[in-house]
Amino acid sequence: MEVVIGLLIGFAIGATGVGGGTLMVPALIFLLGFQARTAVATALLFSTCVKILGSGVYFWHRKVDLRTLAYLLYGGLPGAIIGALLLKRAHTRGAEAWILFTVGLIVIVSAGLSLLHGVTANTRWRSRTYLLSPLSFILGIETGFSSAGAGALGTVMLFNLTALSPALVVGTNLVFGLILSATAGGIHAGSCDFKALAQLVPSGLVGVYIGSRVSLGLSVNVLRKAVLYCTILLGALLLGKGIAAI
Repeated sequence: MEVVIGLLIGFAIGATGVGGGTLMVPALIFLLGFQARTAVATALLFSTCVKILGSGVYFWHRKVDLRTLAYLLYGGLPGAIIGALLLKRAHTRGAEAWILFTVGLIVIVSAGLSLLHGVTANTRWRSRTYLLSPLSFILGIETGFSSAGAGALGTVMLFNLTALSPALVVGTNLVFGLILSATAGGIHAGSCDFKALAQLVPSGLVGVYIGSRVSLGLSVNVLRKAVLYCTILLGALLLGKGIAAI
């Protein structure tokens, strides 16, 4: 099961920039029975491993805008650290239920906004790069706490606040997500299920490479919508599970 999950989510990450947290956390909780905290930690380290290859592909093809990446990291890195520390300190009674609820809500919102905006840039907001750092700070907190947000919401943000091409948006956001995942994943490493991670990563690397190659040559709008609809469904299930446990 871990091999199949890794392959499919790796493909989604490589092709659309979405999937590392928004899909992996629900998959680990519902398909493998992980606790929320363990699922977040494992998803973050999985995203780090598989996004290394995907980022390399985009760098090789010069599909990463370094100036935009710097704006994103200026706000995103502090946010990821804060979000990760918040999750580590959530040890009160009933914290697991609230983590499930929060992660489910973040997954639904991020995927829903991505679907709402689609992949068409809003020309009224183009080149407003000064907004990237404060907004990426919020994304960083979400990523550090839930492992979700950087892929779906980051892509929406770049399409609406910059004039980057679709391939540059995916590539730049993929590298941004890699760095956030590595930062937050390092903080959460003690909660990770490394046995499962060892099975998820190899198939995930294959999937992300295939997805990256597909994204460079084909339109991925239909695939992206399918991924996001599935993500909303999984987020709703997480939200329901959290509410039932509160």
